[in-house]
Amino acid sequence: MTRKTSIFIFLGLIFTFTLWMMDRSSLVAVSWRKIYFEFSIPEAMLFLLVIFAVIDFITRIIRRVQKAQLKEVYRTSVFNDNTDENAAIDVLAGKISEKMIINRHDFDNSMLLVLQAMTSITAGDMKEARSSLNKLKKIIGNDPIIDVLKMKIYKGEKDFDKMEKLSAKLVKNENVQLIGLKAAVEAQTQKKEFKEALESVNKAYELRQDLYWVIESAFELRAKAKDWDGALQVLEAGLKKKMVSKFNYNRSKAIVLLEMANEFKAKEDDVNFFRYASQSLDTDPTLVPAAVALAHYYKNNDNQIRKASHVLMETWRRNPVDVLAYEYLALNPEDDLLDKIKKVESLAQINGLRPSLNNLLIAELAIQGGLWKKAKAEIDMFIINNPCTKKICELMAIYEEKGNNNKKAAAEWRKRIDQCDEDAAWVCDDCGHASHEWEAVCEQCGAFATKKWHLYLEKFEGPRFAEVSDEIAEQIAEIENEDDED
Repeated sequence: MTRKTSIFIFLGLIFTFTLWMMDRSSLVAVSWRKIYFEFSIPEAMLFLLVIFAVIDFITRIIRRVQKAQLKEVYRTSVFNDNTDENAAIDVLAGKISEKMIINRHDFDNSMLLVLQAMTSITAGDMKEARSSLNKLKKIIGNDPIIDVLKMKIYKGEKDFDKMEKLSAKLVKNENVQLIGLKAAVEAQTQKKEFKEALESVNKAYELRQDLYWVIESAFELRAKAKDWDGALQVLEAGLKKKMVSKFNYNRSKAIVLLEMANEFKAKEDDVNFFRYASQSLDTDPTLVPAAVALAHYYKNNDNQIRKASHVLMETWRRNPVDVLAYEYLALNPEDDLLDKIKKVESLAQINGLRPSLNNLLIAELAIQGGLWKKAKAEIDMFIINNPCTKKICELMAIYEEKGNNNKKAAAEWRKRIDQCDEDAAWVCDDCGHASHEWEAVCEQCGAFATKKWHLYLEKFEGPRFAEVSDEIAEQIAEIENEDDED
């Protein structure tokens, strides 16, 4: 009950008592159809006051329900991407009436305008968003929620200069400081101002370590700056706060350790190179470039072929990739073609994750050795389970020309090469950029530790992931860890 309602009831009681003292014998009669009641004046007045209090109570409940429903509408809107900006808008919208005196009609309108502005921003209609924002500003003035919504408009318009300028203002407001820092990081990253972005995200990291964007941005920017110790510190915090899964923690940590190893390799420090490369592969046994680096180290140091073979085979068992097979075959250059085919067939026996890769590798060697029936059988098996890639198309052309003595069919296959899907490549999970060599940092979008190997890439539909998913990979890793513990 508000103060105004309490004062009204108190004055009503005084008036009732005064009236009763002046005329104690008076009665109030109520007659409605066959119903007849008589009340004394105090009873009638008290009855009216109770009715007033009940109506006031019911009205307040209805208003609270309406307010809760309105806030829930934009909180669970299909346009809400669950970002920290929207969380701030939710909090600030709830405080609109606390920071200024506005009537109920204006409060409801302001909440609807917040929703309309957010919806328009998400839909990409910045003109409509600005219109809603201007109407909102006329009601509530220069409230922080105006700046937060304006920031989202700038982001939608990709006006990163204005984003960065406004973020400096938001950072000064304790209620939306993190929103300002996030906007600064986004704007500075888009403008390639990585040094400034790193400073901004470090400030955010000092404030909060339980937000996903803080952990993600802090790790990536520190890694790009080659602040490896700082990147590992962020990973540890992310794991502790459950912002990073154990699987992604191991992968990212392994790549950081591998980059550290490569730095020591450039300095010709073999001791530290071996130390960090070994730690990298121990952390993530599926990391192909770490396995290849260690295999090269063993081969180049006292020609330790057996150890190099073991490293490549163990990683192939967990994550079969073509480069591992090629490196494995290259360990013994004196092997003839039949020896190589036998080795690839032994690799195929422990590759249950990507059987089509087995078909491709055996077909390549069979074509080289003139084993035409075997080559054709492997190619057919590959095409049954996958689209025809450029490499497979070329192998079929060679088969038709030399194995089947059909130059016309060979020419037809070669004509199809340009229309076929791309061959295996390392693909960035964030932007889809493909490259033949593995990279710790994507050369197109700058993302760190996002490259994954794919058996083939569909030409017109974007990358089609022909490798095991992260979920399956995590399950495999858990099973292997349990086996190791046993």
